[in-house]
Amino acid sequence: MRLRTKLAAVAVGAVAATGGLVMPTTAAIAAPDGAAACTNPGWSNKDGRAGKTNTNYVNIRSGPTTECQSNGQAQTSHSLTLHCWVYGQDGTWSHVRDNSTGVSGWIKDSLLVNYGSNVKC
Repeated sequence: MRLRTKLAAVAVGAVAATGGLVMPTTAAIAAPDGAAACTNPGWSNKDGRAGKTNTNYVNIRSGPTTECQSNGQAQTSHSLTLHCWVYGQDGTWSHVRDNSTGVSGWIKDSLLVNYGSNVKC
């Protein structure tokens, strides 16, 4: 459901619940755009090159935004397999597999040596 449709549904529900009296609200009840990326971030293994993080304790996320949960963390000593990249929160993100832990997910390209994958998803 698109954001406008969700906002309209909330507004209609509020009018019906108050018997036609329209009450001001302080926040819309809608999932942020980034949250949708956590449930269906399309990717495929198009690259296959080896990669590394440029710092320790880098979150490997379920989607290309910090709003998505962390599946685990990568360290500079870990070998990563780069799959592909997408546009995400504040830039590009690469889908990776941490070969040291088996965890797969998304890492912001600025946290990867050579800025991650060269192949778009």
